[in-house]
Amino acid sequence: MEIEDWKSTENVNDLYRQIRELGLEQNVSELDAYGFTIVPPEKVATEAFRQRITDTVLRVAHERTGIEHLVDQNGNRGQYDTNPHNDNQYLLYYLLMEDRVFEEWLVNPTMLTLARYLMDDMVQLSSMTSFVKWIGAWKESEPGEQPPSGTMGLHSDSPGSALGVLPSNYTNVVNSAYCLTDYTRTNGAIAMVPGSHRWARQPKPGEGEDQAIPVEAEAGSLIVWHGNTWHGAFPKQTDGLRLNVTTYMCNSALKTQEQYQGFVPQEMLDRNPPEFAELVGANDPMGWGKHGPDLEKFMQKVTKRASV
Repeated sequence: MEIEDWKSTENVNDLYRQIRELGLEQNVSELDAYGFTIVPPEKVATEAFRQRITDTVLRVAHERTGIEHLVDQNGNRGQYDTNPHNDNQYLLYYLLMEDRVFEEWLVNPTMLTLARYLMDDMVQLSSMTSFVKWIGAWKESEPGEQPPSGTMGLHSDSPGSALGVLPSNYTNVVNSAYCLTDYTRTNGAIAMVPGSHRWARQPKPGEGEDQAIPVEAEAGSLIVWHGNTWHGAFPKQTDGLRLNVTTYMCNSALKTQEQYQGFVPQEMLDRNPPEFAELVGANDPMGWGKHGPDLEKFMQKVTKRASV
């Protein structure tokens, strides 16, 4: 079926054309059915780009810890204390401000198209981080043995009510991990509970670990998941680093994890496509000054929401 400029679906026609052009129909189906999907490297970015962003993450890790990081060597926290504190990983926050390669990643067509699909195009960047992970304290003694209860840290990314109830027919957030190294079970892959996005609640402590599967993917792949999906990670049992770039998107009506509005410099906006400004909240009419709202931005936002 050819997608025409149908009036009744004018808010999604271009998005579905993009899905087809990028060959993401299967990934969309998997997101709906299972709450996560793996996009192969050839549909994400070039190998040269993956190497460039990997080298940049390693450079940032070196600069912030004072210790050189190499993919084939175990990590070291150095003097870099972040939250949460773990003995085998830390997070590099605010990557967007570190290098232009992260600006390029933010407007990656594959990542952005799937995020927009899940969130009806109402997306903004909440945070862009990297999990630097190395071998953990726990190591399985028998092949296939499950880690102790609570090791995976299963959770949902969706903000919910005080009762733990999550939205059931939409999502306020979507997350993705650009795999800079191979993801395998023993290499500390993400753990997912397929279909858990439909349960619309957070897991209880230890719940779902017997149903969690390793999301194994080669370096350069992109893992995308619905905000409700229960996920965590398997312990890393091999030498070397497991690296990624995690891009957490939220509904443009929500508060972001990292602060971008008012902090992103004008030169960054000028060198990027118009959608970049929207993704970092530069066009958000909220956050009034002493003269009240910016009416031009306000009307742009109202018009966009009315068309979704």
